[in-house]
Amino acid sequence: MLVPSDAEFVDAFGVSPEAGDEPWIKAVRVEDVLLSFDAVAASVRVRWFDGEEPVVDLYRERASRMLVWSGRGESHVLVEFTDGELAVRIHPSVRINSRHH
Repeated sequence: MLVPSDAEFVDAFGVSPEAGDEPWIKAVRVEDVLLSFDAVAASVRVRWFDGEEPVVDLYRERASRMLVWSGRGESHVLVEFTDGELAVRIHPSVRINSRHH
């Protein structure tokens, strides 16, 4: 899975991903959204929180590419899979769309 560089995460969100207990799995929290990914296993997990309580918890495998960007007052993550995509708008409000082919 192709993933953005740490610099691209900083440009888009102001923070870079950090390694967890397993160094090949990285995570980044942007406002109420926690994005974790394993580039080797091509998996992505998106969790949306209301305070400390998770509201949405999505996990998908077979990711091919992840993109991050911000502009016009919005910030986004797009993950492309062999069978669809997962689009997350983080700011100004969270919107999650999962599409399958």
